[in-house]
Amino acid sequence: MRTSSAIVGAALLLAGCSDSGPGSEVGVVPALDPNVAATAAGLVRGETVAGDLRVYRGIPYAAPPVGELRWRPPQPQPPWQGVRDAKTFGTPCWQPRIEGFYDRGPIERSEDCLYLNVWTRNGPGGGLPVMVWIHGGGLQIGHGHLPMYDGGPLTERGVVVVSINYRLGVLGFLAHPALTAESPHGASGNYGILDQIAALEWVRENIAAFGGHPERVTVFGESAGSWSVCYLYASPLAKGLFQRAIGQSGGCFSPHPQLAADSAAGRSGHALGTSLSELLGVADLAALRAVPAEALYARIAEAEWSQGGAVVYEDGHVFPDQMAALVARGEHNRVPVLLGSTADEGTTLFANLPELDADGWAANLAQFSEDYAADLQAAYAEDAAVDIRRAQQQFLSDRYFAWQMRTWARAQVAHGDPAWLYTFNHAPDLGSETGTTLGAFHAAEIPYVFGHPHLGFGDGGQALLPRGSDFAVTRWMLGYWTNFAWRGDPNGPGLPEWPAYAEDTDLALEIATAGPRVVANLRKSRLDALDRVYAARGGAPQAAEAAAATEES
Repeated sequence: MRTSSAIVGAALLLAGCSDSGPGSEVGVVPALDPNVAATAAGLVRGETVAGDLRVYRGIPYAAPPVGELRWRPPQPQPPWQGVRDAKTFGTPCWQPRIEGFYDRGPIERSEDCLYLNVWTRNGPGGGLPVMVWIHGGGLQIGHGHLPMYDGGPLTERGVVVVSINYRLGVLGFLAHPALTAESPHGASGNYGILDQIAALEWVRENIAAFGGHPERVTVFGESAGSWSVCYLYASPLAKGLFQRAIGQSGGCFSPHPQLAADSAAGRSGHALGTSLSELLGVADLAALRAVPAEALYARIAEAEWSQGGAVVYEDGHVFPDQMAALVARGEHNRVPVLLGSTADEGTTLFANLPELDADGWAANLAQFSEDYAADLQAAYAEDAAVDIRRAQQQFLSDRYFAWQMRTWARAQVAHGDPAWLYTFNHAPDLGSETGTTLGAFHAAEIPYVFGHPHLGFGDGGQALLPRGSDFAVTRWMLGYWTNFAWRGDPNGPGLPEWPAYAEDTDLALEIATAGPRVVANLRKSRLDALDRVYAARGGAPQAAEAAAATEES
C-alpha cells in the first residue's frame, strides 16, 4: 500500500509534465494544484465545486471490460501519462430502460463503465473515514452518480465519499460452462461483485491521496446495493477491504442458485448461460463476446429472455458456500453492521398487485404456505381489516426486506459482533396528487442519508420543496450514518440513543417524522411467522426474486 508521503512525492515529481492520453488535459500542471491527486495509475485532476469541497468524477478503477475482457474478472487499469481529467462522470454500465416510479430518464450506456467518483474536503494523508456507496437497481439497472448520491453533505461530517459503477445484468452476471472452463478458478458469473471488490481494492491503494484512511472504510448501499453489501460481508475475497457495513433494505440470507447444477433455489448459472448462447445462435465464446451490447440487449428483450432474480451464484470462488452458511460458520467478514428497511417498501415495488377479496387473500397465503396459511393470516389480520392490498404489500415487504434485515442482525450478533437495526418511517411529500400517500416507500431514505431531501423521487425526480421535518430527518440520518463510519457505533452527541441489537430484547430504532424512538419487537408476529415457514422449507426465497417482477430503485 502506498503511503501518503509517497503519493505527495509522486505528485510533485510529475507536476509540470506534459498532459497526454485519453481524457487528459493539455498544459503544465501546477505543482501545488489542490485538485490534482496521485493514484497508482496516474495523476487525476478534479475540481473544487463549493468552498473546500473537491470532486473527482469518472476515475477508472479497472480496465474497460470490453472485447476479450467481457465476462472476465476486472483487470488492472493501465497507467496513463500526465494528468487525467476527472471532471466528468463515467458512462453508466449497459442496462435496459425502465418505466414507472423509479425511471430517471434516458441515460448513455457503455461496456466501458468501471469508474468511481470521490467527494472530499481533505488533503493527502488526512486519514478520514471513507464511505463507499453501492447503488441499487436489482443488479440490472442504476449507476453511481444520480444527483441524490452527491456526497457533498456527507463530507461536511468529516468523511470521504466514494460511489461506483459495476457491471449489471447479463454483462455482469452471466455464467456459462465455457466461461467456467477458461477460468483458473473454475468459476463464472458474479462479475459485478468482482467489480465491487476491485473498487474496494482501488480504495485501499489510493484513497489516502484524497484524504481518506484505507483501513477505515464503510460500505453502504440500498436494495441491490444492500444485497451487494451482504455479498461482500459473506465473501472471502473481500476480506480486509472494509471495516463497517451498512445495509439498507436488502440481504443475502436465502438459498442462491448453484453454478453448475439446478437446485431448489433455481436453474443453474450454466443452464441459463447455455440458454442465452442458444438464443443468440452463437457457437463459441469468441462469437458470444463479439455480439454488440446493443444487439445483445435487443435480442434479450425481443425474446423476453431473463435470468429472473437468480443472478448471483454459489460458485466455489467468490462464494465457496451459501452466504447464510458462510455467516453461520463465522467465515464471513467480521465487522460491525447497521441494518434496516423502510416501513412501506411495497407501496412502490408492489403497486400493481391484482385486487383480492378476503377469500382470494386467504388462497394467496395458502399458495405460499398451506401449512402456515392460518398463522400468516393472523399475523396480517390488522392490515387486511383496513385494506387487503395493504396487507399484500406488507406481506411482500416483509418477505423480501424486513425479514432479511432481522435475519442478518441475528446472524451477526450470534457471533458476539455488534449490530444496530432500524426502520425508516418518514413519508416524503412527493408533490402533485401523490403527496405523502406512499408512506416510507422503497428507497425513500436515500436522499436523507445523503443530505438531499429536495432531490427525492417526486414529480419525476425534480427538485422538491423540503419541509422542516425533512431537514430534521436529514440531520438524524447524516449523524447516525457518519458516526457509524467514524466509530462503528451510530450513537453520538445530539442524537437519541440507539441501542445495539440483541435477539432477546429485539430492539430497533424507528426513524420517523416526530423523531427517532426505540421500539421493541419490530414486526415480530409477522417475521416470526415467516421464520416458521422458512425453517420448514429450509430457507427463504432469494430476495432478488422481487426484482424479477417489479421495478427497482
